[in-house]
Amino acid sequence: MDQEIRMIEDRLDSTGAEVFHGRRFCQGTIHGVQVVTAISGYGKVGAAATTATAIEAFDAAAVIFGGVAGGIRPDVNIGDIVIGNRLVQHDFDASPIFERYVIPSLGTAEIAADPDLTEQVAAAADRYISTRARSEIADIPEALFEIEQMKILRGLIASGDRFIGSLAEAATLQGELPDVLAVEMEGAAVAQVCRESDVPFAVFRSISDRSDQDAEFDFMAFVASVAAPLTAGIIDEWARALG
Repeated sequence: MDQEIRMIEDRLDSTGAEVFHGRRFCQGTIHGVQVVTAISGYGKVGAAATTATAIEAFDAAAVIFGGVAGGIRPDVNIGDIVIGNRLVQHDFDASPIFERYVIPSLGTAEIAADPDLTEQVAAAADRYISTRARSEIADIPEALFEIEQMKILRGLIASGDRFIGSLAEAATLQGELPDVLAVEMEGAAVAQVCRESDVPFAVFRSISDRSDQDAEFDFMAFVASVAAPLTAGIIDEWARALG
């Protein structure tokens, strides 16, 4: 989102921005590491198009996708970081030709993230949370979000072109995909494009809400006050370790 990308670009030694297919890409370095930043846009189509453009136009060696998500499993709380080691499109159904959720071009439902890049991102998240998060997220509204201790979880993230904003919808999704930790609208599309392009990828998400009736309010407030510095801080730590 705009707030997140601005905070990343503030850390960027920029060499300029270009527009391809209506999408703005900013090039530069963070701690000496060459990066290209872009806003994916809402939904799977926009995220897939942005990812494909980044890979094609900039010959991206790897893709790291960050942002926010709603928690699904009971132990996933607001403020936690979920690292997606697998991703699934929860609204994809080509049955009876293929089993539900299976992507025909890949022959699988769950798309595995690159293990090495995922380890790098997880380590960066751990460093940021343990050393810098509390001082850099000074205005965190703990009374609202009930954030006691941010934790990092790894597992399945589900993506679909629908904002999950009720307990009934969340319960249905958990019933259909018992292993799912979090739900959002883009990650699995990014994963599909990267897998088909043979480009390593990693996905991390800040948990902004509990996918319930308060999701809309929690989501917008969380992005502005918490998710943006978290996303930028994790990317900064990742680049610092490589630079």
